[in-house]
Amino acid sequence: MIRYRKFFRWTKEIDALLPEYYKRWCQEFNAKEPTPVHWKPAEEYISNPKINGKKLKVVNNFPLPVIYPEQSDAGLWGGEGLVYGLRKKRRTSTKTPFLWRPHLEKRALYSEILEKWFEITVTQRTLMLIDEVYGFDNYILKTHAVDLSSNLGLRLKRKMLLALARRSFAKDNLQKQGEIYERYKEFVIPEEEAEWVGLSVKEALKKANFLRKAENPIVPLKELYTKELIEKLKTTTLEEPSSKPPESSLLSKLNPFKTDT
Repeated sequence: MIRYRKFFRWTKEIDALLPEYYKRWCQEFNAKEPTPVHWKPAEEYISNPKINGKKLKVVNNFPLPVIYPEQSDAGLWGGEGLVYGLRKKRRTSTKTPFLWRPHLEKRALYSEILEKWFEITVTQRTLMLIDEVYGFDNYILKTHAVDLSSNLGLRLKRKMLLALARRSFAKDNLQKQGEIYERYKEFVIPEEEAEWVGLSVKEALKKANFLRKAENPIVPLKELYTKELIEKLKTTTLEEPSSKPPESSLLSKLNPFKTDT
């Protein structure tokens, strides 16, 4: 399926519910254009041959449609996807429909922040990008969410940012912990912000509702009334029984069969 980039719209209730840094993250996500992978954009201006190249005219770049299947969310494809088009097998043959697929392979990648090995489906472009930034952790943290184009990549980014904020790595070796933290300190953000990185709007609303209910829990009326009754019984004292015999009622006085004792 083609992954369309939609603008997020909030109602007043949702706008008040979601934190500002998450809304800012969504706006940056939608404003960011993905890095061209399957096509090469032309220069912004080119010379106009009709005027001997003295003047320039604007070039309109149209991105090549790329299909990102569901499997791409479970791996790191480095921005690659499926490209549909027409291909000629020979110069004299007619064009036939063709689907270009990236070459996928499973590789073991290690994260020193998470202290864990991951077996992830990647492409050759992904491995090249990891080598360019000198490590798997740098690739996840430095690459924009739009270019990661993977739910797995966003989850890893969130876990790494939380680990950096909490310093939950190399607890048994403080020297190693300090070295790792120093290496990635430029990516450190507050923990409350890191918890929201990479969440979809649906996940963010679910999390926001959960936090609101935790701060303002709804108490059932049955429990509320029971508690009020218990408090009332604690504050009130039971009346002592009176030694005076109860007064006879009017009906008992009119009873002809009643005998006085």
